[in-house]
Amino acid sequence: MSPILSFVLVVVGAALVLVTTVDAIGGFFRIGANAGLLTRPFENGVSRAVLSLVRISGHRGSLNLVGPLCVVARTIVSVATLWLGWSLIYVAFDEALLAAQSGAEAGILERFYFAGYVVSTLGLGDFQPGNDTWRLVTTFASLSGFMFLTFLVSFMVTISSQISERRALAMMITAAGAGPYAILRRYRNGDTVDLSPLLSMIALPVIKTAEASTNLPLLHRFHSADVHGSYAVAIARLDETLTMLEYGCDGGRHPEIALVRHGVDMIIAALPSEWLGTADAPSPSVARLREAGIDCVGDQQLAEGMSEASIRDRRRKLKSMVEALGFSWQQHVYGENPDRGAGA
Repeated sequence: MSPILSFVLVVVGAALVLVTTVDAIGGFFRIGANAGLLTRPFENGVSRAVLSLVRISGHRGSLNLVGPLCVVARTIVSVATLWLGWSLIYVAFDEALLAAQSGAEAGILERFYFAGYVVSTLGLGDFQPGNDTWRLVTTFASLSGFMFLTFLVSFMVTISSQISERRALAMMITAAGAGPYAILRRYRNGDTVDLSPLLSMIALPVIKTAEASTNLPLLHRFHSADVHGSYAVAIARLDETLTMLEYGCDGGRHPEIALVRHGVDMIIAALPSEWLGTADAPSPSVARLREAGIDCVGDQQLAEGMSEASIRDRRRKLKSMVEALGFSWQQHVYGENPDRGAGA
């Protein structure tokens, strides 16, 4: 093989190994603005396909598959690229790989076979490195595969824990009420609303799960088909409750509201770009709350307060997040004829 071709194969192979390693780490954990560029298109394709199916069919059962399928897509692409990179490096030099029994130089397909064995840490098989230099290269190849597989297992343990925390938080918010109206009525204190018991319980979990959403972007690919365990629906419901309390009712001055708001902003900032729609969320009415004896402003005054640019932007993004998953803003966030099924 010519020296120029050998050089090209080594450079391309080494670049693939390096890019795959950086991409694998950055794709799972948000490291840098360009993290996950290699695998992100495949992940986005899987997510868009499943979510489109959910919205078209109206059945949310497939939501449970989005996260696992995205992990599988990332893993397949990363392993394949890592395998290809090391294979090109072994192909670049004739003396890189020899048959264990005869000592003859290995063929191209045999070098791919050997690289796959090494990266998967299954052993060397029927071939061996040609000299000490290639033994050292083989050691690095084996270590890269071992590190990737170990990292993947560790990541899955971490993300499984975070999914449980998100679901637990969603269940706590759901237990507080089937929508903002129900929550505000439940925490009525005379003619005002006191959400301090609820906020004291959920403020820290909101911040913790929001931080996880920032550091683990793949968390946004794991969803619950059950509305009661849906993190997206619960966060939108909580934020709408706080917005109605702050701009419509007496009692919206609790200091932990700002902490929860910060967590919601972190969650929104980490949303996939394809979820960000342009349709504004409709302004709610406080007539029901006034009928329940809660001191509230008029609907017009509430609408004016919620028309602020920052509030409109937050509500628009939350609405897009909910509807991207096949849920209804009015039905599931506000509790209008709430869906009790897991996949209806």
